[in-house]
Amino acid sequence: MRDDFTEASKRTLAIRAAYFCSNPACLKLTAGPHSDENKSLTTGHAAHIHAAAAGGPRYAAHQTRDLRRSVANGIWLCRECGDLVDKDALRFPASLLKRWKSNHEKMIAEVRTKGYAKSVDLIRSHYNKCRLDDPILAKSVLALFEDRRALWTVFDAEFPDRVRQSLDRLRSDLTDLRRRLPDDEPMDQIVLSLTKTIHIFFDQVESIDLVSLRCDSGDRNWNFFRDSLAELRKSIGYQIWNLARAYNIRLSQDLNLIAPVVS
Repeated sequence: MRDDFTEASKRTLAIRAAYFCSNPACLKLTAGPHSDENKSLTTGHAAHIHAAAAGGPRYAAHQTRDLRRSVANGIWLCRECGDLVDKDALRFPASLLKRWKSNHEKMIAEVRTKGYAKSVDLIRSHYNKCRLDDPILAKSVLALFEDRRALWTVFDAEFPDRVRQSLDRLRSDLTDLRRRLPDDEPMDQIVLSLTKTIHIFFDQVESIDLVSLRCDSGDRNWNFFRDSLAELRKSIGYQIWNLARAYNIRLSQDLNLIAPVVS
């Protein structure tokens, strides 16, 4: 017998993930409009970290039935990633899925803080009344990200210390920009959130020697760096996507590589 999630647990997992796939390397947004304007479409999947039944991927015999079907044992993924992690359980162990879930939910909590969310809503509601220089300021923020290859280059082409240097310069540029913004300016909170996202990445990889680190799937430090960078890209992509939508600005081809994808 399978210990499937309840509908309430599925909704909770989806909401906690903000309907984004929790795989740090995946940018899919799993909710959107249906062709029928009275309906919505959800393409995500509440996946079990430890299988719902014996013989399934990552099954844990010690779990009780209640724990096996609880939110704690679930992770929100797109259909493709849900299928992938269950077909290759050795490559995607429970410890990795738990880390994905934890980091993704922390990212969502960070970018949906009261100040950031309020600022985005304020920008959207006042767009038609905004100062003439507001869209120019938004474009200035986005321009800071456009020449940062560390945000979209394939991982095996990255030298970690170059990533650190690039992001450090970006953090410095954002800090300089914020100094010129009034404290009550909605854009101030958005720039602050972007800066904090980079700070979080640096805190995560602080103990790793990035100068000598190289691409090696068998190296735990490389895998941790890769996942942390992927989570950073996803977080920044989500934030600049919201900013661009608020001002009806078209993202560059490169920045679209880290923007959410509606599946």
